Amino acid sequence: MLLSIEFQARDQLLERSKAIERCFRCGTCALVCPVTRYGEGYNPRDTFVYDVLSSGEPATNQNLWSCALCYKCYEVCPQDVNIPKVFESLKEIAFENGWAPANVVALVESVIRTGTSFPITDACRRMRAELNLSPFAPKGIGDLREIAKNTGLEGEIDRLKVRKVGDGEQ
Repeated sequence: MLLSIEFQARDQLLERSKAIERCFRCGTCALVCPVTRYGEGYNPRDTFVYDVLSSGEPATNQNLWSCALCYKCYEVCPQDVNIPKVFESLKEIAFENGWAPANVVALVESVIRTGTSFPITDACRRMRAELNLSPFAPKGIGDLREIAKNTGLEGEIDRLKVRKVGDGEQ
């Protein structure tokens, strides 16, 4: 059975990753996928990949964000379908349409603002001192901000934050 791809952003996804049409649901990806292996409700015939791609609108499926982009599925796919690239495209579509989860938007914003994906707390600073490690000083924050500004990511994050607040999500 071929993978059925029927959803609003189908053409947009196929533009970005035509190879997805070659998936015939063989289940080979399930043998190596950590999400299928350890996630609840998945098995070799009902995989994480099929769950996301067979949903009504994959870019809104919150399970999409569980993919670790480990590329194991791509390495073993007999049809050479680059699922990680497909999922990256779906995540881009999700961002473009304001469907990215608030925690993902906050994480991206934190990286742009601070250069880290987690807060550097007083406890972290004390622990580094106790271990005789130099103080943590992220480098290249100015470069990150410039890249975010020049690529439009900064504006996209601001737009998503306004949308989320306007929708009552934050």
